[in-house]
Amino acid sequence: MSWRRRGLSPTAAGVLAVIAVCVFTYLGFAKRLPWAGDWEVRAVFHSANELHSQSPVRIAGVDVGKVKRVERGPGGTALVTMAIEDGGRPLHRDATAKIRPRIFLEGNFFVDLRPGTPRGGEMPEGGVIPLSRTAVPVQLDEVLSALNASTRAQTQDLVREYAAALDRGGAEALNRGYAHWPGAFAGTAATAEALRGRRPHDLSELVAAAAAVSSTLAERRVELAELISSFNRTLGALAANEDDVAAGVRALAALLRTSPEALRAIDDSVPAVRAFTARLRPSLREAPETLDLAIPLLVQLRGLLAPGELPGLVGDLRPAVRSLTRLEPRLAALFDLVGPVSECVVRNALPTLNSKVDDGKHSTGQPAWQELLHGAVGLASASQNFDGNGPAVRYHGGYGDQLVSTGQVPGVGQLFGLAPEPLVGSRPAWPGPGRQPPFRPDVPCATQAPPNLEARVAPPVSAAARGRLAPLAPDAAKRALAQLRRGRPGG
Repeated sequence: MSWRRRGLSPTAAGVLAVIAVCVFTYLGFAKRLPWAGDWEVRAVFHSANELHSQSPVRIAGVDVGKVKRVERGPGGTALVTMAIEDGGRPLHRDATAKIRPRIFLEGNFFVDLRPGTPRGGEMPEGGVIPLSRTAVPVQLDEVLSALNASTRAQTQDLVREYAAALDRGGAEALNRGYAHWPGAFAGTAATAEALRGRRPHDLSELVAAAAAVSSTLAERRVELAELISSFNRTLGALAANEDDVAAGVRALAALLRTSPEALRAIDDSVPAVRAFTARLRPSLREAPETLDLAIPLLVQLRGLLAPGELPGLVGDLRPAVRSLTRLEPRLAALFDLVGPVSECVVRNALPTLNSKVDDGKHSTGQPAWQELLHGAVGLASASQNFDGNGPAVRYHGGYGDQLVSTGQVPGVGQLFGLAPEPLVGSRPAWPGPGRQPPFRPDVPCATQAPPNLEARVAPPVSAAARGRLAPLAPDAAKRALAQLRRGRPGG
């Protein structure tokens, strides 16, 4: 009796037992303390697919949470809130979610969650998995609705046209194409080897990028449908003009056969184009300043051609236009005369003036037109008196031990001079009596070969025989000096 008085009453013991059973039962099913808050994450789906509260959330087939609620999301989507247990964490920002059926015949859907990669960073509580990283299963009714009457008819047309293509030579073309398959497979193998990447994670990055592209395409269903419709119309147009398409393919094959030579020619022209670009670059640098200078002129021209000024300008130009009309028949005759002259200047005169004369060690390296101008300047400086106004020509008197003579000059006689060095010859060589350079006035200038500026050097002996300046022999030099002392040049 004393023990019962000091212990618990049967009622209190029963209440404690009931509480203990409830606590253990709750912990056994909930597997969490009642005051612990849920770690929630949300996901946006195109459709909830009969998800409801308490639908399981799994990672790799293991339950890691439950669906808490399903709400209407933005733009007709479904916003699913999920409570994730500690075993399903951490989730990363690139996590993905997909609604899957638990049985083959649909029903009892669950959320298949993939936590993502650590490089994306951990997702905070309350984070949202966007629509681009979620997916829903394809329902059986969607499969059946996709195979509607028009789709079935198009599939039949596709099979029928494929059979017709094989019957009309397509099978033979495939047989002939088998010979090229080894090379094609070699290229495919090289492509597959390249797709494997050179560094770790190259392939995974490629897959991730392809997934991003696919997700972007999935978000643009309307545009893709329009693209397919346009592609269908294009194929229909090609089918309606199959003869022209076949001719185009044959022409394309011929083009491919001839394109290597054309591409090589283009490749050969690239250095010239590069050189032309390098030469054009300075003018392009100067172009802005030139355009800045031309802008005021253009402004004045725009004002001159304004509606208020244009009638007056036309009235002022009308007499000149009438004169040009009367002059037009004569311009045709003038152009017939000017055309050959211009063509001769472009093809013969300008290349000759721009060429350089090879004069050995005395060559200047300048074009011929510059040397002509320099010679005129030198002649102008020589043809002056002491005051610069007279016509006298001054000659430099050389001194040396080499006595030279011109031979007999008509009306003058024989001229003598002294030179410090013996003569080595003359350029150009005298062609001889009765011989002249070819002169064809009956042949158009543009069709004739440009003048050859490479003159032949004549030796002194030949020059003396032709009456040119040449060194005298010792005996002849003595006789000439004697004549000079007597004051009787000649002979």
